[in-house]
Amino acid sequence: MNVVGVVDTGIDYNHSDLAANVWSASTEFTVNIGGVDITCPAGSHGFNAITDECDPMDDATSSHGTHVSGTIGAVGNNTLGVVGVNWTASIMGLKFLNQNGSGFTSDAIDAIDFAIQAKTIFGATGEANVRVLSNSWGGDGFSFALMNEIAWANDNDILFVVAAGNNNWDNDLFPTYPANYDVPNVIAVASTTNTDEKSGFSNYGAATVHLGAPGSGILSTARNDGYRILSGTSMAAPHVAGAAALILSVCSLMTAGLKSNLLDNVDPTASMAGITISGGRLNVDQAIRACAPPLTPDFALSSTPLTRTISPGDSTTYTISVTPSGGFNGAVNLTVSGLPDLATATFDPNPMLVSEASTLTITTESTVVPATYTLTITGTSGSLERTASAELVVTETVAPESHAISPGNRSYRE
Repeated sequence: MNVVGVVDTGIDYNHSDLAANVWSASTEFTVNIGGVDITCPAGSHGFNAITDECDPMDDATSSHGTHVSGTIGAVGNNTLGVVGVNWTASIMGLKFLNQNGSGFTSDAIDAIDFAIQAKTIFGATGEANVRVLSNSWGGDGFSFALMNEIAWANDNDILFVVAAGNNNWDNDLFPTYPANYDVPNVIAVASTTNTDEKSGFSNYGAATVHLGAPGSGILSTARNDGYRILSGTSMAAPHVAGAAALILSVCSLMTAGLKSNLLDNVDPTASMAGITISGGRLNVDQAIRACAPPLTPDFALSSTPLTRTISPGDSTTYTISVTPSGGFNGAVNLTVSGLPDLATATFDPNPMLVSEASTLTITTESTVVPATYTLTITGTSGSLERTASAELVVTETVAPESHAISPGNRSYRE
């Protein structure tokens, strides 16, 4: 399963509505962070860059990281609280913000580096296949080191989803980082309301903010099995991160294709027009449908009834039907094999369309050999060929009884 890393205040990995969807290491492994080897035990759920330990438990009073995680992947269909964009998920906690929600850029870099190293260490097993990083934070100035780390994530096929900021300003004019880093894997997310308006607090930018997503009044998980409502582009970004993970669950896409898929399939909205790159609000359903493999047109053939019984010299009919799939709507040419030697067959109509049935009429001569004949009806349309079977039972002709008239008896014609 693809993994979403939440770079934030951590995650309450014991939360009843999250625990089943939290990433866990199956074995002990060692990463090197800042030149120091750190060994993480089996069963650990990510990394705490503040303490350099493999325990990303959320201790923030706001439950910020836990709230973000619930939007991405709170467990579905479990009769508890809320559901995430993904009902099943694998969420890795990457803690660099403290209990007050503040942190250092250097720790953010270490948290991202942990995710990349874990992905590399577990390699072909796919156990830590981090494909998306959710980043609901910002505020520091430009950092070459952080930009290079995001680029390193891009090189490792990881999408970097980030909140646009909550200053109600134009990021084109007033850059906000990490949202404004010009790296191919970055998606900056503005916040929208439940009426598709821009949230009053949300930053925007026609050249630097990519799309909008719900961020006002979002109910999600909180520490200690709680729930709470929060607002911010912090709440919008995980909707997009969760959408990216959901798309990856059904579509095999590299990061560039994943980003394009999200941006090319937004719902255009007046509130996002001219102030975001895509001009729209996230539409995960449309994005999934757009990236799913195209349906393969096909059809099935059937005969009704399956068996007919006649006498030599008689005729009978079968109804031939086509059941389309994958958008098939072509004409089907019909033939039949397996007929008795002294029998003929016609189809009406032939070819037949999906919207109609064809009548197969079989006529036998009086000298046809009584037997059970297995008929194969074949339908072809282009390169497609499908068959159906039916039986024709020809029975012996029974001669009518005759009554001899004895001499002396009279016969009357009525």
